[in-house]
Amino acid sequence: MIPYDQVLTRLEEGLADDRLELPRCTDCGTLVWYPRPRCPHCMSDSLIWEALSGTGTVHSYTVNHRGQGEYAGRAPFVIAYVELAEGPRVLSHVDAEPDSLRVGMPVRLSRGLDLEGRLHLRFERAEENS
Repeated sequence: MIPYDQVLTRLEEGLADDRLELPRCTDCGTLVWYPRPRCPHCMSDSLIWEALSGTGTVHSYTVNHRGQGEYAGRAPFVIAYVELAEGPRVLSHVDAEPDSLRVGMPVRLSRGLDLEGRLHLRFERAEENS
């Protein structure tokens, strides 16, 4: 079994290289979000890392007008549940003007660094197919 801190390191390394990878259980096929050393569905520790497309759609979102800590003075900012093309829903920042957002809007992985260079899972608007 992979130790938990190594699981997070793998996720962060992918984000630093502008890619999203998640573990998939080789026993039941579950794509594991939030990354952890065991499958939450069958409890197997037989996981492999899979590269994902980094695309999805906004499932739900909220516009925050106040922030604390590292988000103080950065309002407004958007937190959304993004449904990845591969299935899981992830909680993330979406880099877009709040008035331009809508449920179902396509998004793609954006540069995972904040203003101070810390890694975060972030998405941005993607071009819609007409």
